Amino acid sequence: MINSELLKSFIAAADTGSFSAAARQLGRQQSTISSNIAKLEDELNIVLFDRKGKYPQVTESGLALYDSAKLALNSAERFENSAALISAGSPVSLTIAFDEDLPLAPFMAWLQRIHKQYPIMQLKLVRKASTQIFDLVKNNQVDLALTPSLESNSSFYEFTAVGHIHYIFACGKQHPFRHKRHISNDDLATSTQLVATSMLDSQLVQTVAMSSQRWYCEGYDALLATLQANIGWAFLAVDHSAPLPEGIVTFTPEFSATQHSAQYDIIWPKNKILSDTERQLRDQLATVVANFSMNER
Repeated sequence: MINSELLKSFIAAADTGSFSAAARQLGRQQSTISSNIAKLEDELNIVLFDRKGKYPQVTESGLALYDSAKLALNSAERFENSAALISAGSPVSLTIAFDEDLPLAPFMAWLQRIHKQYPIMQLKLVRKASTQIFDLVKNNQVDLALTPSLESNSSFYEFTAVGHIHYIFACGKQHPFRHKRHISNDDLATSTQLVATSMLDSQLVQTVAMSSQRWYCEGYDALLATLQANIGWAFLAVDHSAPLPEGIVTFTPEFSATQHSAQYDIIWPKNKILSDTERQLRDQLATVVANFSMNER
């Protein structure tokens, strides 16, 4: 395997047009650059530079190998960087689960940072009902998860509370509620309500379900699309720092004098020792949730 320092010297000399300029670029002595290139030529049994003139000229053979040298060097640097991350404790794979009733958009910038900071890490994103996520965590199939808080302490996961995520009363722009000045309890009870299917396995359904006419939607995207079709009204989790989703409006019933929200936790398997990377990601996710719910609409 060719030493990457030899390739760096060759590429720098070819780019700058002289061994002295290459030395300045790399912070080396000129003699070191000359020696490295000579070693590379010996290993390859190829003359890379014509040294007859005042400045060395890359030979045809050198030009033919230049692109391959850059690719080889980039690969070697990626290998070294990846090895350093793994040596420092960075996981090579990670599974993160999100409650399916939350929008993913507020978390995209954070996920982009993960991709940039940990390029070798294989990330698996899971969106399921909270009850299903709890089972996955219990079976050590999820490393970190964002879920609503359970009523009682769990025996199978660790957690940190990260704040409340707010919900609004929402409907489509063509729904009758859009132009109705006063919306009573009877109006809510006699109009189709869209309810997340995850509520079926939760005691919250008794609190959230206000209408006898219900459609159940699996996940945030299904709930949002049904609202946009003006089929009913719903409690919708929103990012208060961003505009409302296209085709959606909010309304305030007469009975509602307070903001509605749900406490959320970041959870991970019981007795799992988080790596430094996982602790950092957990703290970053907590900050995202805090920003998600910081502002009121």
